[in-house]
Amino acid sequence: MNEQQRGSKGTKSVNYQRGLEMLLFLVVSAVGIYGLGQGLKGLFELDQGINLIWLAVTSIAFMILFAQMGRVKDTWPRRRDRNARQTVNKAVVQQLPVQAEER
Repeated sequence: MNEQQRGSKGTKSVNYQRGLEMLLFLVVSAVGIYGLGQGLKGLFELDQGINLIWLAVTSIAFMILFAQMGRVKDTWPRRRDRNARQTVNKAVVQQLPVQAEER
């Protein structure tokens, strides 16, 4: 098996994992929203009480979503500090006249 085939399998694996994570996110979001609606139904309808089981389901769904969002945030590329970029830009501007004089 050559490098392209190995890279292709790795890409398919990553895409498959991302697809599963997206599916998990959508399912847990739907369950959380539905559970919140069912749990708080007693606030909006007469003769209905607050359902603690559905609120527990909602809190579990939110914990899963927060954990997933925290993990995804850790894998995002980080931006360089704005001050570091300004320092680099100033250094480049200061070097430009020197390079022009050398020519």
